[in-house]
Amino acid sequence: MLEVLAYLFEQFYQSEGEPDVSLLATKLASAGFEQDDIAQALTWLAELNRVDTGRYAALGDLPLRHLHPAELARFDEEALAYWLYLQQARVLGSAERELALDLVMGAAPGEISQERLQLIVLMVVWRKRDELSNLLIEEILFGREGFVQH
Repeated sequence: MLEVLAYLFEQFYQSEGEPDVSLLATKLASAGFEQDDIAQALTWLAELNRVDTGRYAALGDLPLRHLHPAELARFDEEALAYWLYLQQARVLGSAERELALDLVMGAAPGEISQERLQLIVLMVVWRKRDELSNLLIEEILFGREGFVQH
């Protein structure tokens, strides 16, 4: 599914608004993506549209914080290493960090993998459209092993 999101980033990220879902599904299919990947990406986009960032805006710039044991238990080893990298690099502001943690805690039970955490982080920063967010999005989508550009 990350390949589909990479394609969407390249094709539509700079445009205003979002393309029609049925037209988007058709375009993705004609670009050669699997139906399963297309469905997952469209579900991700629908989730993105439901994310409410407003209540996190008032957090300001709070210092780094330690994970609560319940939060810590949600991450598998690779996801935790990735989370710590994001924190040490200060890539996410306080609002983005807390939103991402809330999405992690609200995800289906079980450990969160690095790929799932990356999808959550993408969801948190996708609409910011600032330079740091764009670099993080590009790193997640294009900087992974085995990436094939469509």
